Order: sequence, then structure tokens, then C-alpha cells
Amino acid sequence: MKGDDLIDIIILLLLFLILAVIVQFAPSPLPNYNLFTLPLPQPPGIMNLPANLYFYIDRRFTSAEVNRIKTIISSVLVQWKFHLTQKWNGGLNNGVSSWASCAQTYAFNGLKPYWRNTPVPNGQMALEIAMDEFTQLFRDNGFKFSSPTTIDYRIPFPITSSTIFGAQAFQQTRVPLSITVNPKQIDRADITNGALEGSLVHAWLHRAGFDHPSNVYTTYFSGEAAMCYMRGFTPKNPAVSDAIYTQFFD
Repeated sequence: MKGDDLIDIIILLLLFLILAVIVQFAPSPLPNYNLFTLPLPQPPGIMNLPANLYFYIDRRFTSAEVNRIKTIISSVLVQWKFHLTQKWNGGLNNGVSSWASCAQTYAFNGLKPYWRNTPVPNGQMALEIAMDEFTQLFRDNGFKFSSPTTIDYRIPFPITSSTIFGAQAFQQTRVPLSITVNPKQIDRADITNGALEGSLVHAWLHRAGFDHPSNVYTTYFSGEAAMCYMRGFTPKNPAVSDAIYTQFFD
């Protein structure tokens, strides 16, 4: 080997070493957060999906709280896939999911997200639009087209006045799935994972562009779709008040 070639190799190795040191000690893009990833389920008939979603979570959450939040998010992802699988209907793409059927029965207002120009005629179509928008936001997250998704920490007063909050979004693309979570609600063993998942669904529907009047959820899509989820897509029981579910909506 010629001397010049050896020098070139040494220089190249030194450059790789310097780069490795820079990467190791470079500050995190969000220094007060830890990054975790979750696998994205892959529904049939849906192409160009990322393998994972990425979340930056506030470092003040305990390990137990982080694990429960991961479980809640993963469960919602499973139900998103379930809707799309039922709609795919073995390749016919004409199915009506359990979720869409429930929304059709109960949602009559707030059917159109802010970014849509044309009316939405019914709850079934609103649910299908919402799940397609979730798909868009998952792509934006997983392919890093949107700004990083953060899970922020907030203990409100009164302490039960918030569970999972998603700020209202007004555009269709490049919207992070960011939420604010009350750790005191996550800590409560008397709140089921299903209730927390419904709270997340409601928050993400705001991120998807759907809205409702302040503290009004009944008949409004973003409230009824989340309540459908919390009931397992079953009909309402007249003896059970909507407030049992909506207490977890922000």
C-alpha cells in the first residue's frame, strides 16, 4: 500500500471518529423530553405507511406513567387498524366498520373538520374521514414531515379537570399528534384504560380538525366518536349518562 493511500485512510478514520463523538454529545432536539417509538400496525389495503411512530415525552412522567401512556396509544392504533380492516372488507373496500356504524347512529353535528371545504352528510362519512386523517397524521409523524410530537406534562386545578388534551388544529397535513397529559389521571387505578383511550381519541380528533362547542359533546362528532370507542361501539344505555364518558374529555 502506498504511503499516500495509508494517510488517506487514516484521515478518513479520524473524520468518522470525530463525527461519532459529535453525534454522541450533540444536544437532544428536545432536551427536556425522552424519545420513544411505537410500531404502527399495518392495515390491509393501505400503502406507504411508516413502520413506527415517534413521541417525545416530558421527563417528569414516571416509568409507570410512560408505560401506561404507551399502552393507551398502542390500543388506539389497534382500533384505527380495525376500522380500516373492516372497511377494506377483504379487498372489496365497501365495508362499514363497527366504529363508523356507531358514529352514524349518534353523531349529527360537527361532522366537518376545519380544513374540509365540502359538507359531510353523516356520522359514518365523518368517521371515515377522521380515520383517513389519522392515517395522514401517522404518515407525517413516522416519515418526519411534521414537527416532533410531544407529550406534555400538566397537573391542572382542579386536579381532575383535565385528562388528555389536544389543541385544536386547522390544517390537514404536517400536524403533530401532540397532546398534554395529566399524570394524576394516568395514576388512577379506578380509571380504565378504555376511558383513557377515549380521552386520547377525543384529543386526536381535535388534532385532526374536528371541533365542538365548549363542554358540549352529545350529538357532536368528536364527542360521540370517542364515546363510541369507550363503549366498544355498542349502543348507548339510557340508564348511563354521557357524562360518565365526557368527564374525560378536554
